[in-house]
Amino acid sequence: MLLALLVLSGACSAVETAAPTGSVPTTSGSTTTVRPATSAAATTTSTTTTTTVVEAVTSLAPTETVGAGWVDGVVARLAVNDDPHSGGYSRDAWGTSWDDSDGDCMNTRHEVLLTESLNTPVLSDSGCQVIGGRWFAAFSGTFVENPSSLDIDHFVPLANAHASGGWKWSAATKSDYYNDLTDPQHLIAVTASANRSKGSRGPDEWIPEDASYSCQYANSWTEIKIRWGLTVTNSELSALQTMLDACENSPTRDTPVLPVSPTTTGIVAKTTATVVATPTNSTEPENPGNTKNCSDFSTYAAAKAWFDTYFPYYGDVARLDGDNDGEACKSLPGGP
Repeated sequence: MLLALLVLSGACSAVETAAPTGSVPTTSGSTTTVRPATSAAATTTSTTTTTTVVEAVTSLAPTETVGAGWVDGVVARLAVNDDPHSGGYSRDAWGTSWDDSDGDCMNTRHEVLLTESLNTPVLSDSGCQVIGGRWFAAFSGTFVENPSSLDIDHFVPLANAHASGGWKWSAATKSDYYNDLTDPQHLIAVTASANRSKGSRGPDEWIPEDASYSCQYANSWTEIKIRWGLTVTNSELSALQTMLDACENSPTRDTPVLPVSPTTTGIVAKTTATVVATPTNSTEPENPGNTKNCSDFSTYAAAKAWFDTYFPYYGDVARLDGDNDGEACKSLPGGP
C-alpha cells in the first residue's frame, strides 16, 4: 500500500492511501467532492489473516501530545454542511450480513471480537466463530464475557454516513465501509443496549455513558469523518470541539482503547486463540432473511427477542426497525 505523508499546519500529520477509482469523497470547502484513485491491497502481519485494503482514505494519526494546536488542526480538516442529504437511505444498500473478505471462514463480526478480546479468545471447533473471551465495552465502560451480548458498532453509523456524503457512493464503496477492518476505530464491540441507545445519532445528540471515553469518542468520530470524506453539521462540530478541547493529550488510533485493569492482557493475535468444540447453544443462527413483519409478533417483547437474536449477526434483515434507532416494532403492545 502506497503511503504519502501529508504535512498539516501545526503539528498534525496524516497518511494518504490508495482506493477504488472515484469511490472516496474528500472535503473541499463546505461541500464534498470525489477524488479518482486506484485500488490497493495489503496484508496484516498475522500468519493466518490477510486483510484487503478496500478504501481510499485520508487517515489522521495523532499518537502523542502536541499542544493546544492539535485540536484546531484536526477540527480544521472537517467539512461543514448544515444541509445533510435527506431521504433515500436503505440499510440493505450498505450490507445485509458481514463479509469474510480474507476467506478464512471468519466474518467481520468475529474478526472484531477476535481482535478486541482482552483474554485469549475461544473459537468454535470450526475456528470460524468466537464463542468466548473477555471484552471491554467502551461506550458503557463495562467488561463483557458473553460475545452474544455484544454488537459490532459502526462508529459513524451507516445512516449518518449516508446523510453526510455516503449517499453518492457506489455499492462497492458502501460495502467496503460496512466491513472495513483496516481501521481499528471503524468497527468496535459494544453492548447491545449501548448500540441501540446510540442508533444513528451523532455526538451532538448522543455521547457514551462512560464519560472517560468521551475524548477518544470524539477523536475517533472525527478521524473517521475525515478519512472517508464525510461532512459534519455545525452542531456536530461544536460538540466535537467541546469534547476534544477537554482532552489532556491526543488519543491514539493504533489500537482500540483498553481500560487499565489487572486482568487486561492486551490484544490477542488470531494465532493464540483456543479452539474448542462448539456448544449447541453458541452457534451462529442461520440467516432468517426478510421473513418477518411486525404483524407476525403479538408483543414488543416477542419482536425484540427475535430482533436481538439475529441483529448482531445479520443486521436488521427483516427491516423491523423502521427509524433505525435500534428498537424493533415499537408500536406493538409493551413497546417503549
